[in-house]
Amino acid sequence: MFAARPRQESRTDLRWQLLRSIDEVVPGERIAGRASTDFPDELFGDHFPSYPVTPGVLLIELGAQLAGFLVQATVHEQSGLWIFPVLSIIREAKFRTFVPPHAEVRVEAKLVSLYRDYAAVRAGIAHDGARCVSMELALSFDAEGEARMGDAGALVAYSRSELDRLASPWRPRGEA
Repeated sequence: MFAARPRQESRTDLRWQLLRSIDEVVPGERIAGRASTDFPDELFGDHFPSYPVTPGVLLIELGAQLAGFLVQATVHEQSGLWIFPVLSIIREAKFRTFVPPHAEVRVEAKLVSLYRDYAAVRAGIAHDGARCVSMELALSFDAEGEARMGDAGALVAYSRSELDRLASPWRPRGEA
């Protein structure tokens, strides 16, 4: 029988800005960046006791976030539209090696195909030079650049601020 543990309030916020930098962007082809698994220690206490491992869902999110910037840059270069890619399908995810807490990782993504309202990408994460995770993802977006469930202006401003925060070498046409 399982016993419920009392819920403990987290002392640290988990933010969804998981990437640390974008180092290379070739719209229509590839993107590379860096991240860290500096998540709250409470997360690792249960995943797993005495053997902390970064949860796969967070590793997939790292790949999806970087891939989203690649898709966004690609569509913007082709049409001038700001689109807001969202992870919609995890076609495949292979976890080859555990990623420990507080690890520096390299994240890469390559565009496989781009359609009117979604893109297919392959992404990977490496730690200490070894491939840890490989994944195939699909990201969906509104082909007209609209944000039906949000404020498009706020999303564009957020995208621009993230490109600045991540020191991305790619900038939309006409922006320094």
